[in-house]
Amino acid sequence: MKKIILILFPAIFILAQNAICQDVVLEQKPDQFTGGTFGANKDWFAQLSFGFGTLVGKSDPGLSYNDWRSNDVRIGVKLKRKINGLLSVWLEPEYHYAAYNINQSGPKVTDSLFWFGLPINHEKERFATEGILLNGFLRFNFDTKRGNFMGYYLDLGAGADIIADREYLTIDKRSDGSQVRASVTNIPYMNNLNYNLIARIGINWIAFTLNYRISPLFKSQYNIPEPAFITAGIEFNPYSH
Repeated sequence: MKKIILILFPAIFILAQNAICQDVVLEQKPDQFTGGTFGANKDWFAQLSFGFGTLVGKSDPGLSYNDWRSNDVRIGVKLKRKINGLLSVWLEPEYHYAAYNINQSGPKVTDSLFWFGLPINHEKERFATEGILLNGFLRFNFDTKRGNFMGYYLDLGAGADIIADREYLTIDKRSDGSQVRASVTNIPYMNNLNYNLIARIGINWIAFTLNYRISPLFKSQYNIPEPAFITAGIEFNPYSH
């Protein structure tokens, strides 16, 4: 009898443990991403987006732009419709601010446009635009069996920049250390609508971006030299998974 008890006790203990484990498994909530159609790798998805960039390349002769200080800021949301594991279609409305800083070396066309032809060097001088950028693009995912993650991807698309405000701004310092800001808004020299091509290479929630502006920033009749057409930057796309 003792031998039987010694043999049965471990067996009963193991069966009891298995039963407890099964109860625990049954009590666990199912994975929220095993069903439904919304998620990073589901049929539909939406996420916030923050981007920052600078100008890259040559500007037109006649006006020297400072590329590194010519910044581009974008804040918006991305909306996705999945086609298959490889391909998805996205729409991207964003708030967009772009500044085109002007170097203070040599004569500038802005002197004649805003300062009656007087050659004035400013502490800071720039054109700036503010508006809504609407992009549409295709996303090609390189890892189709990635699970519910963004994975590695390439974005190719195009967009339109609807300009709501066009500004010319200068900042100068006085001898007493104070600053004088001169701002001219809704200037007539800039176009209200710009077009661009976009390319992005992304790794999950971070992406490296290239935007190529394919339309002129300034109206042709004013003969204002154009800044560089390419903006390179980085983008962050936080999401929960």
